[in-house]
This record gives sequence, structure tokens and C-alpha cells, in this order.
Amino acid sequence: ALSAEEITYLQQVSAKVGRWLTDFNEVEGFLGDKVESRIKGISFRGGSPADLPVQAAAKVRELFGISPDDPIRDICGLLEAHGIKVGFVPIASDDFCGLSIAPSDGGPAIVVNTWDRISVERWIFTAAHELGHLILHLSDYDVARTEEAKEHEKQANAFAAAFLMPVVPFRKEWDETYGLPLVDRVLKVKRIFRVSYRTVLHRLAALKTVHGNVWARFQADYQRQYGRTLLRDAEP
Repeated sequence: ALSAEEITYLQQVSAKVGRWLTDFNEVEGFLGDKVESRIKGISFRGGSPADLPVQAAAKVRELFGISPDDPIRDICGLLEAHGIKVGFVPIASDDFCGLSIAPSDGGPAIVVNTWDRISVERWIFTAAHELGHLILHLSDYDVARTEEAKEHEKQANAFAAAFLMPVVPFRKEWDETYGLPLVDRVLKVKRIFRVSYRTVLHRLAALKTVHGNVWARFQADYQRQYGRTLLRDAEP
């Protein structure tokens, strides 16, 4: 459970975001220039719960007109073009990366913490992660709730990874790095898709592309190559 201090902090963040969204909607109303959201009414049938995030990511990419082979080069522009408001709030906290707001509360909207100690790759992943919540977990949007379901967080992470790096182009780019050391392969693929190294490792682990524990292998190889290990939120 969250502490009283954490709950107060989240309430302060929510108030700040609420003011931003109110202003945004008022400006849209004054200008008569509102882009209708294209994520309403997306439904998915069949498949296991584990497959749902991947199916949803493929469906949304198709809806947004993104070729299965294309990386996403401007996620904020993409979201805004399809009626999802995007806001940025620099908040000095590693614990808050972003949040999303349901259509019933003035959204759909996504807010990303752009504090300069958080990597740009993390900003991108956060935007995709919150899109996953908007697609998969609309029933969770209750202003009285302060805790997040761990399973839904895992699903949103899986959605973000599949949305940013679909299986076919990911495997293609990964295979083309054959012959390079593991660290160099991960960093090359990361630059192509503009994601964090951890996102690439998540994808490799999920697809069982690398034998053994890819996380341990990467850290051991990185330490041998650079003389240090990477902290959780560090980005090479």
C-alpha cells in the first residue's frame, strides 16, 4: 500500500495535470479545433490474456496507419494526430514516469514526466505504456484509486514493447546484427527503435532469442567492456 506521503504527492501531481488538461480543453473549445480520438471502441477477441497486449499493439498500429516494418519516429506527434492529448511535466522524481486520463475525465490524454534525469528513451516508453492502459484497462480509471494492479502494469509494458518493436521487424534487425558482441547488438537495435536498452532486453527475454539469462549476460558483458554495470534507470 502507498504511504500517506506518497498519496499526497500523487494528489499534487494529479492537481497539476488536471489544471493543464482543463486549459487544453478550453483552448480546443475556443478554437473549435478538436481532433476526435481514434481509440474508442477498439475490441479484441480470442487469444489468451498473455497474448492480449501483443494483439492490441498490432491492432493500434494498424489503426494508426503504421506499417508493421516501420519504427515509430515521433510518438507524441502520432498520438496527437489520433486525438490523444500529450502533456509534459518535469517533476523531480524517479518514482513518477507518467499517467493517462480516460475520455470520461476530459481525455484521452497522456502525461509524461520529462525531468532531465529521466532518459528520453524512458519518456518514449512511458507514452507507449500509458497508451496501453488507455487501450486495455479503461475500467481501472477511478479517481479514488491510488494503487495500480501489478498484472495490468505488466500488460502495459508488454503492449509498449510490442507497439514500439513488433516481432517481425525486431527479429529482422536483431538477426542483422549477428556476429557483434551482445552489448553492441543490444545498443544497435535500441538506436534503431529509439527505445531503452531494457526494452530490448525485455523483448529478447520474452521471445527467448538469447540462450540463458539475457539480463545477467548483458550486465556481465557490459562490465567487461566498459568497466562498470548499468544502474536500473541509466541509459548508455
